[in-house]
Amino acid sequence: MTPAQSGTATGTTTLRLVPRDPDWLHDFRMTHDLLLAPYHAAWSARRSGIGDQVAPAWPAGLENITDLDAPTALDAWSNIHRAFPSALVSSGALNAAHDDPTRGSMLHAPDGRRLIPLHPVTLDESDLRALTRVRRAVRVGAKVNPSLRVPHRADGAADIASVPTPGAYLGTVERTVAVLTLAPDEDVDILAGALAPERFGQGARRVDLSDVEYAAYERFADRLAAAAMTGEFAGDRALFRSRY
Repeated sequence: MTPAQSGTATGTTTLRLVPRDPDWLHDFRMTHDLLLAPYHAAWSARRSGIGDQVAPAWPAGLENITDLDAPTALDAWSNIHRAFPSALVSSGALNAAHDDPTRGSMLHAPDGRRLIPLHPVTLDESDLRALTRVRRAVRVGAKVNPSLRVPHRADGAADIASVPTPGAYLGTVERTVAVLTLAPDEDVDILAGALAPERFGQGARRVDLSDVEYAAYERFADRLAAAAMTGEFAGDRALFRSRY
């Protein structure tokens, strides 16, 4: 997958911590591949006057979604993707073993245990707002068009039918946006200093967090698990958190 080329956002920037976690990186990628890119292709073709018979199909269930600004949304995702360091977009990060995402990590706890790396990334707030609007549009679409319908046959019996709706994309978008919009706090400041490029990310030098830095990592991991597992069961959240 190659991100769409787009303009550069010029608004206020903000620091976020992004995990090198294959589960979350998959959600981030699928927000593009399943939703934003095909929606933009369908929107662009029709805006250019190409008929439905020839134009790319809308993503299933999104034909009638409203309030989704296709070019702005795709630009925002692409800008964020370009802001990620290579460690987050490499094939290794995307294909890391889900059962052991710490494999190969140079980040360590004070006791020597490997940790899933977090990467400080400077993002444009306008891009984050654009993806937040995507989430809102998908939420509204999912509420208006439920995935289960109950048609009645001529004899009065009811059939339960599952149909494609915006709800099919909601979890992916929710988790993507929830992690990217985790508000900076003192823990983020501590970790950003600990993970600065001059200390972590240049070459393969091992980084050992201090007790204070590790405490910040643990607290941030609590918030991260809640965000990355938005809409999932408590057990899934606990499993995600246990890897950190």
